[in-house]
Amino acid sequence: MSEQSPEDALTRANDALQRGDFLAAYDAAMSARGEGITDRRLDYAAVLALARMGDAELALELYEKTGLAVADDVDMLSLEGRLKKDLAEQAAEAERPRLFAEASEAYLGVYTIKGGYFPAINAATTAMLAGKTEQAHRLAREILNDPEIVDPIGYYATATKAEAHLLLGDADASFDTMKKAAACADAGVGPKASTCNQMILIASILPDRAEAVAPLVELLRPAPVVFYTGHMFAEDTASEAVLRERIDAELDDIEPSAGYGALACGSDILVAESLIERGCELHVVLPFDQGDFVAQSVEPGGPGWVKRFTYCLDAAHTVSFATDMTFIGDPQLFTYGSSVAMGLALMRARHLHTHAIQLAILESEDGIKPAGTAKDVALWRELDNETRLIDPGAIDRNFKRPPSIAMPKGVSRVAHSMIFADFEGFSKLDEPVLPVFVSEILGTIGTVLDRHDHNVLYRNSWGDALYAVVSDPVDAAEIVLELQAALSDIPQQLSDCAGECGMRISVHHGPIYTAHDGVMGRMSFFGTEVTRTARIEPVTPKGEVYTTEAFAAMLALQNERRYGTHYVGRIDLAKNYGQLAMYKLSRQGD
Repeated sequence: MSEQSPEDALTRANDALQRGDFLAAYDAAMSARGEGITDRRLDYAAVLALARMGDAELALELYEKTGLAVADDVDMLSLEGRLKKDLAEQAAEAERPRLFAEASEAYLGVYTIKGGYFPAINAATTAMLAGKTEQAHRLAREILNDPEIVDPIGYYATATKAEAHLLLGDADASFDTMKKAAACADAGVGPKASTCNQMILIASILPDRAEAVAPLVELLRPAPVVFYTGHMFAEDTASEAVLRERIDAELDDIEPSAGYGALACGSDILVAESLIERGCELHVVLPFDQGDFVAQSVEPGGPGWVKRFTYCLDAAHTVSFATDMTFIGDPQLFTYGSSVAMGLALMRARHLHTHAIQLAILESEDGIKPAGTAKDVALWRELDNETRLIDPGAIDRNFKRPPSIAMPKGVSRVAHSMIFADFEGFSKLDEPVLPVFVSEILGTIGTVLDRHDHNVLYRNSWGDALYAVVSDPVDAAEIVLELQAALSDIPQQLSDCAGECGMRISVHHGPIYTAHDGVMGRMSFFGTEVTRTARIEPVTPKGEVYTTEAFAAMLALQNERRYGTHYVGRIDLAKNYGQLAMYKLSRQGD
């Protein structure tokens, strides 16, 4: 029995779409479906969220599955054209005209039957992108004569009028009208990001429109996303007031739409409070267990910080954990938590077609340590991202910290990528074909791993299962996608599993132990994150590669564009191991 009404779920989904938080919109819609709520408006929100994240194929699959193509609604029917347009954008250059023409026909079909300026303007734009200039001009002129567009009300109608002027080559009228659209009360981050992407697409396909489009993009581009980091310090009203003024000045200049970071005493909480006061989204990413984080990073600065920590946590849009393990004296957990938060900020910026800025409160003489603000700044700058530095002034960093926790002898901690895979249908194989499995399946896996031997730190197999540890997420992404491709065709001799055969592959990035394994007689890797990765593989669909949000964030942090991470929702892990936000991994262009 559902605990929420369709209207409640729809309000949450639409609010998230308006804010540009497409992950939250998808989760709101799909969680309602999981509770048994059936509402096409929620299906529409879920498909639109996937589309705005750039996952056109997953969106089209869900569009067909939910039956939106037969709905009696202009927006729902028009969504097919939107998805075909997205597929055309992602296609090879030679294929684009045909695919844009198909998208235009889909929009035009809706416009012919239902009317409405939304399918009309999209039919016109996709016609123009397909090279059908005369048809695009005819539709644009029709739109400008539509009573709803002559004197438009609201963002979408006003932006439609601006786009029609652009198609007809009237750059001045287009800019003036789009400026009015951006000032509308309903001009949320999500709608502006969608129109901004439309403008970018027009400029990329039609170079003669690029000069007219450039000012429109700058007008519509959503505000930056902020990743914040800074020194911890003890309570002091005077020094806090000075630093808060400096933080506010930077945020006034940046005007961010959202902020990502932790909530340590001092700088973190000051930035978070400022973000909350100005109505920005706050996304808190804690590096490990909340209670341990408070003991390590909040309480030492004074009791007042704990109250402020709780206030910020309650006001945050989301609270997530880089890992839910307890603190074990490993400073790398702080660096890992910051890295995940940075990656999530970059992912959000990418969804919105904007950029991410690091806001760092850092003393100039503070050297780079294994973990801390200087480490965060160095990592961010290595990847050519923008940093805004703030001098913290006279803060007290010499407060009493918790006693250090000694790591056990003979072990160390590292953050690496872990791969688990198994062969669904293995139990159905007859004894005579098991040697074929060993030679063809395990042999193929071995060949792929051998190609990347310098990056594979550990490998093991038992039965049909694989466990491997890889140095970093980019190498791991390449390996698992090569495995997926190499194992996509099952040898005929293994057909006894009646079409149920196939590899399931999971990959995660996190902090794990390394130590000598007395049984194996070699170094081994183990820990909570290894177990977590193993629990993902059984719930991965056959033939797919599923990754954790942490892994997706680490790929985003590396600014790696060869691989796509496609959100599939929050998934219950095997053996009651909790629920995680999961992504499907693909090679871009596949």
